[in-house]
Amino acid sequence: MNNSNAKTRFSLVKLMIDDFFKHQKLSMLLVILIIGSAFSVLLVTQQTRKQLFEKEQLILERDVLESEWRNLIIEENVLAEPKRIEQKANTLGMQYVSSKNETVIVIKNK
Repeated sequence: MNNSNAKTRFSLVKLMIDDFFKHQKLSMLLVILIIGSAFSVLLVTQQTRKQLFEKEQLILERDVLESEWRNLIIEENVLAEPKRIEQKANTLGMQYVSSKNETVIVIKNK
């Protein structure tokens, strides 16, 4: 009885599969579309997470660059301070040019 039961079972499964392919083509198409849709949702979710991670990295990089830029602006303002420039000029032996010491050179193009 076990042998005939197994054969009946197998033939029943085969019969169900054959019936599914012959008469349930629309259902089969819908199952395939659902599976395809699920995979596309997975891919879009993965890409979205990847792009969010990249955006976060770019925001962090922007913050670092803005901080560096602010520090450079502060440094430029400190280095361009007139009092500091005057002290540096005095250290190098520079002085203001008077009209007696001024020499003008004119170059004429031919």
